[in-house]
Formats: sequence, C-alpha cells, structure tokens
Amino acid sequence: MDYARCGSAETRSFWLHDEHGKHGGYRAEPALAGTQRADVAVLGGGFTGLSTAWHLKQLDPSLNVAVLEGAVIGYGASGRNGGFSMTLFGFEPDITTTLFGLERAREAHRYMEDAVDYVQELVRTQGMACDYEHNGFARVALTPAHERRLQRQLTLYDKWGFADSFHWWDRAQMQQAVHSPLFQGGFFEPRCGILNPARQVLEWKRLCLEAGVKIFEHSAAQRLSYGNTTATLHTETGSLTAERVVLATNAYSHLLPDMGHFSRRQAPVWTYQIVTEPLTDAQWQAIGWQQRFGIETNRHMVHYFRPTADGRITFGGANVQLAYGRSMNHDQHPPTWAMLERHLKSLFPPLKDVALAFRWGGPVSVTMDMVPNLGFYRDQRTLYLAGCTGHGVSLTQYSGLTLAELALGLDSPRTDAWFVSRKPLAWPPEPLRFLGGQAIRGLLRAEDAWHERNLWGQ
Repeated sequence: MDYARCGSAETRSFWLHDEHGKHGGYRAEPALAGTQRADVAVLGGGFTGLSTAWHLKQLDPSLNVAVLEGAVIGYGASGRNGGFSMTLFGFEPDITTTLFGLERAREAHRYMEDAVDYVQELVRTQGMACDYEHNGFARVALTPAHERRLQRQLTLYDKWGFADSFHWWDRAQMQQAVHSPLFQGGFFEPRCGILNPARQVLEWKRLCLEAGVKIFEHSAAQRLSYGNTTATLHTETGSLTAERVVLATNAYSHLLPDMGHFSRRQAPVWTYQIVTEPLTDAQWQAIGWQQRFGIETNRHMVHYFRPTADGRITFGGANVQLAYGRSMNHDQHPPTWAMLERHLKSLFPPLKDVALAFRWGGPVSVTMDMVPNLGFYRDQRTLYLAGCTGHGVSLTQYSGLTLAELALGLDSPRTDAWFVSRKPLAWPPEPLRFLGGQAIRGLLRAEDAWHERNLWGQ
C-alpha cells in the first residue's frame, strides 16, 4: 500500500496533534524487517485492526498475532473522526429498511446498540484514558423537511421495537438544551457517548502491546500473495506470512494492488472538520449545551459536532469530496473549511468572533449499498471490514471481536449477523464509479440547498 498517495504527511487532526505532541512526540514501533511468521497478520493499525488483534489474544493467548501499519497507529479515520460512539448503522435507517427489510434493519440496530454498550464497558474495564463521556446523542432538524424525515425515522425505530431508546424534543425542549436559533427540534438518544479518538486508538495500541501483539509501524504493504495454506504480506523491508490475514484497511483498501474485485468493495469519501479555540465561560453560557452530548443535523450533507474535553467545539461535515481512481490526496479542502466556519457561526451567533485552531480532513469508507461489509474475502485465510460510512467508532471496535471469532472459527450472535460474510455489491469501474458518485453528491447537495434557502450567512 503506497502511503505516498495518502495525502500530506503533515495532515493531522486536532486529536492527533494533541496526542503526538505529548511527552516529546510520538514513539512509533519499528518497521517490519526480514522474513517473519505469525498465526494471524492484521493489516491496518486503527480501531478495526487493533481491536481484532487484541480480541484474538483474549480468545487464545497462545496465538502469535502481528499488526502492520503503513504509517503510524491511528493515521487513518481512527485518529481523525469526530469521536461519536453512536448506534447509526449505514447511511440512514430508512435506506437500510428499504434495501434489506424490517427484520434485518432491526438486527443491525441491535448490533449497533451492543457495540455502543461494549465500547463503554471496555473503556471502564480496561482503564482506557480517552476522555469518554456518556452524554447521549441528538439528531437535529434545521428545516420542516428535516423534521419530517426525523419523525419518519422515529416511526421506523418504533416498528423495529426500539421506541424506548429515543426521546422526541420539540423546538422548546431542544432550545432549552442547546441555544441555537436554527434548531427546530429532533430526537435524543441517551445510550451514546463521545470520546477522544486519538487517545482511544493509542489505548488500543497499549492493550495490544501488553497482550503480546507485535506491532510494526511504517510498514506499508506492497502486495498480498497466497501459498497453499498461508498468505503473505510483503513490505519494502520484509514479509509477514500467516495462516490468517485480516485486512483492516477500510478507506485505504483500494490501494492494495492486484486485489481485483476486492478493491471495488468500498470507495473513499472525504469529510472535513474544524475545531475552535477553547470557548470562554461566557460563550458556553450563551449557547447552553451543558449536557455536552454529540449532535448531528439531519441534512443529507450532515453536520456532526461536539464539545471537547478542553472546552472547544469540533465541527465537521457540510460537504464531501470524491476521488478518481487510486488518488488519495484530498485531505485538505479550504472551501469546505470555510463553509464549516460559516455554518458553525450561523448555528451559534454568540461564537461569531471565535477563532479556529485546526482544520483537517480524511477519507471514510463507503460501500455501494451504504452498509458495512464484514467477513471473509476469497477464502477462509482472508478477512476484512470496510464501509462504515462515517459511523464506525463503535462499529469497528466491536467488530474486532466479530472478526477475531470468525478467524478462529467460533460461532456467536455476532458471526451469525446477516451482514457478516454476505456477498457484497461492488462499485462499478472507473469512470462510472466517479461519475455516479458525483451525480449522487450533486443531487443531495441540491436538495439541501433547496430546503435551506436563506438559512446560512454569506
């Protein structure tokens, strides 16, 4: 995997900048060197890969487990996301229901509730210092169209049997919780939480090293080859042969050469964030938000935002960018950062003079049918997870257990889920994928613009 195509080496989120700047800088593990063997090799040092590696050692401490990371731990989405531990599966609940039916949508939501609960329990039992806050999550309407969509989603959750998990807030209740002139109402889900993703992924690294997992950083995979009973990951400086290989590369999966159909099982879509300087006490008082829950607006190009442990607001979404072919140099997009700043200050007028401290972006993995692909690729030697659609914080950490169980041939309610080891749809080849993606993006942006006429400041 060629990380020279993965954006600037200086692209860091607020989270990574903060963590890598501590204690004299980040200390990476040595790169892979020479010919090595393992029982299970994991490619990718994010939530998926590290969780899988750790759970393998918990299930069978005698296993030799090794993780290869092309850059540094948390380089991808695990170190750049908004830090929402949430139950949303795929893109939207109505899309999942339409494509897969009521019962499968219900099962997927139950998996995600279990995932959120599992992350909270892991943080507690493993002492993971990640600034976890169990404050809930709100989906907010900015327009009547948004409100109608959210009401339909609540009806679906009721049909699935999860009505008690959500509370509708009208405009007055929403304004009491968060003072924004644009918030029209929405629903609140107490089950969810927020965390610092960079601290969390580095805590996973700690747990893995303590469990005896070998970690090799700056070890980009150049190819994957197969023997009679094994598979081998080849890097510039060495090779790692194992009986099982877990491809935990998500949005970077299509960079693996000579993988044919696998490279089209997901596509990267770039999302962007900004973070403010720490707010003053007066600014926090002016906007309320004393409960500090995560928020997502219900526009198609969602906003996602939450407070940080040191009193800032991180604010993302509003737009996405697509890449053509294998290009990955899209981590920076100043027009989207400017849009985010304008939207943030329209939502919270008392913050009109607040300065921004960081701007960043990164790719998330999206599948053709907008739900995750999880299971085996090619044969029992290769497993993978891709397609979290930007909602992967709890999904990836919990699915590490699912992948570990699959790798060891263990049966569980997780491995029996309908979306595990299914035959996924593939994106069409270029230029059809890029042109189709741009058309869908254009339609979604146009509908947002129509419903939000005169909503945002110029």
